[in-house]
Amino acid sequence: MNHKYILKIGIIIIVIILGAVIWRSLKNTHTESPSTSSVSHIQPLPKEVTITLDKNSFSPKEITIKVGSAVRWINKSGKSQTVNSDNYPTNQLHRELNFGEFANGSSVVYTFTKPGTYGYHNQFHHEQIGTIIVTK
Repeated sequence: MNHKYILKIGIIIIVIILGAVIWRSLKNTHTESPSTSSVSHIQPLPKEVTITLDKNSFSPKEITIKVGSAVRWINKSGKSQTVNSDNYPTNQLHRELNFGEFANGSSVVYTFTKPGTYGYHNQFHHEQIGTIIVTK
């Protein structure tokens, strides 16, 4: 085989692999992959509150936190779910809360930097709602 041909194929393969790695890292900016250990072993960040999503609801449904605190939503529903900003179905009030689909056993985390009231829901089951009140 011609060495130039082999070199071209090698470069194409490297570009494809790098593209896949970059695409995957951009796709997963809000999510954390489930680890082999149980979700209950996730160590909270400083000033972090955990909200659990089971097959029926978010728990707790309402929390009050200070600016700079993080919220971790843990999916324990048995299947992929979502966390999305209100208003259903457009999800436009707080776009930073539109995490998209995340797998059972995984979590998503967001640190709140501005005071306000943040409503959210599960896009797959829009009756599952929650509220985060962020104070100074």
